[in-house]
Amino acid sequence: MTEHDDYRTPRPTSGQWAAPDRRQGPEPAPSTQEISTAQVRAESVPTPQGAAAAAKPPQIPLAPIKRVQARFNPLADGMMYLVVFLGGMLGTAMRYALSFALPATAAPDGFWSSFHVPTFTANMVACFVFACLASYLSQAAWIRKRARQLTSRGIGMGMCGGFSTLSALAIEELVSLQADRIAAAVTYLLISFAGGLLVAYLGARLGLLAASRKTAKAAENALLLQRAKGGERHVTAGQTVVIAPDAADAAGAGAAVPPSYEPAPITDEIPLTGDPTTGEAR
Repeated sequence: MTEHDDYRTPRPTSGQWAAPDRRQGPEPAPSTQEISTAQVRAESVPTPQGAAAAAKPPQIPLAPIKRVQARFNPLADGMMYLVVFLGGMLGTAMRYALSFALPATAAPDGFWSSFHVPTFTANMVACFVFACLASYLSQAAWIRKRARQLTSRGIGMGMCGGFSTLSALAIEELVSLQADRIAAAVTYLLISFAGGLLVAYLGARLGLLAASRKTAKAAENALLLQRAKGGERHVTAGQTVVIAPDAADAAGAGAAVPPSYEPAPITDEIPLTGDPTTGEAR
């Protein structure tokens, strides 16, 4: 028995038993393997230290080689410039052809002479197509990410951007105001913006509907394929199900059960030296 065990067993003093000395405090609680949620969250979320914790942390420039690589610098992606250029060229040609296919105004003179049919039609079609495309691609997980990016930039930003025109709308409004057709100019402007919001909503709904049907079709095909391989079987209540030996062994008591969560390990940082030319850390 050591001198630190006086709080466990009383010791005789002058023929009497002395009370245990508890001035050192109660016995500490035994350590357990429980980790509170707050501790896990505190260890998992990185906390900036040093200069990175400042209100305006220093900006680290890219290495010269990474500046010309598209995966590090979006401005260096030449394919994006190409698809936007081709899409814009196609959209501009379509709008120019539309100006010849439709009458310039809804009426030769009067109130509706301020309503320009080609401009209004081009803006409505562009809003509808852009909204439909954006909503569809946002749910199209079966399409590769690169293909979605190029399609969105080429058709959305390029073609729809070149097909629609706000500059022509502004010039038409100025011409109507100079001709003292203020009410007609305001009406044309309100109809254009209200119609754009309406067709954009309809296009977004249509894109989501088409994507949901495609997703349901893909899930149905995957389920049919799984059933064909015998991976799924329907049983009735009370029916005895025979489990294969390998499945029973995998689900037995000896199988390792992964933990529900694993906190980030607390380790010392290893200093790395970055190459200013290639950006590689060593």
